[in-house]
Amino acid sequence: MKKIVYIWLILIIISACRRVHTKVQITFWHAMGGPLGKTLETMVRQFEQENPDVKIVLVGMGDYGALAQKLMGAVAVNNPPTIAQVYETWTTQFLEQDQLFPLDSFIYSSQGLTAEEINDIYPVLIENNRWNGKFVSFPFNKSVPVYFYNKKLFDSLGIKEFPKTWDELRVVLKKLTIDYNNDNKPEIWGTGGGVNLWQFGCMLYQQNCRFLDEEKKKASFNSDAGIKIVKYMIDLVHKDSTCNFLSGYEPQNDFLSGKLGLIWGTIVSWAFMQDKMTFPVGIAPIPKWEGRPAVLIYGTNIALFKNTTDKQREAAWRFIKWFTRPKQQAYWAKNTFYVPICRSALNEPEYRQLLDKISGLKEAIAQLEYGYFEPRGEEWFSGRRYLGEALEEALRLKNTPKAALDNAAQKIEKEWRTK
Repeated sequence: MKKIVYIWLILIIISACRRVHTKVQITFWHAMGGPLGKTLETMVRQFEQENPDVKIVLVGMGDYGALAQKLMGAVAVNNPPTIAQVYETWTTQFLEQDQLFPLDSFIYSSQGLTAEEINDIYPVLIENNRWNGKFVSFPFNKSVPVYFYNKKLFDSLGIKEFPKTWDELRVVLKKLTIDYNNDNKPEIWGTGGGVNLWQFGCMLYQQNCRFLDEEKKKASFNSDAGIKIVKYMIDLVHKDSTCNFLSGYEPQNDFLSGKLGLIWGTIVSWAFMQDKMTFPVGIAPIPKWEGRPAVLIYGTNIALFKNTTDKQREAAWRFIKWFTRPKQQAYWAKNTFYVPICRSALNEPEYRQLLDKISGLKEAIAQLEYGYFEPRGEEWFSGRRYLGEALEEALRLKNTPKAALDNAAQKIEKEWRTK
């Protein structure tokens, strides 16, 4: 009898081992940390429970700089992960190196997405992931720009709503800047922070201008519109003295301690700030120029690499599809404050409760309806750095706005010509 029991146990163990070995393993390189990484881990384990034949190995890189470096190195030795978070400029490079597996064959298959499901995704995110009409990647963690503001301070100063235009914002910042003892050192500043390329870009697009003219291979940010924006930023720092720019500090921490009336940020910052708030905080969409709405959408997409097996690709697509469906997107958005990629996620009960609870969140997400994305060409990989350096020069009064922007434009155009 004992012998039969032993044989039975051995057979169970062998069967279990076989089931383990039949699992498809895929690797997912990411740069999610803190509450974002914990939420991703939770969702991956939930997917594995629902798909017991798939094992996802999460490999966190700490930050996007490290992720980019590791991906470039892995691709160079033909050993990339199965899937990874990617920015658009990286995608362009990997695509030119023939390293990515386009997703069209999955999306338009019987296991893919219906036309209704595709149309449910915000158009800007569809456009952002297509190269030459094909899905090369798929939207993953996406964010919109917002302002966080001290509602208690607004109320005490009689400011009834968040400003709708940049001119109105300038007026409000003057009210928020308070020097109680008149020593020319405000105890409360209107706002603060360093060079803000995201803000510059949104303001630029609102004036129907762009960073680059990719057809002519010329920079566009050094236009009259770009110069106007830099002058506006300089005025906040040096003329109005409402933006604490020149001292090195953490704007988010200073805002939470009541030293700043409002700050610009990604909507995702709420996930990191919510447990530290000691006063009511409001969220607001960014202001506009002359009523023209436009925002730049930030965040990465998810890409599937070619150096994978058919089974790995199929499993990876299953995860991508699962992750980006409304129920999962509602959970992701609720716990990370990234925006849902599909409109119907806003109707999921748990997310609707959050939208009703947090003032301004629904309006902030609505910015996706008039969203744009930055250039995707390789030239923008270094171009962003050149423009950031130019803004730094101008804001520190080391160069005029025109000269600083022209210098950055010349550097980008020179790189274009040498490629």
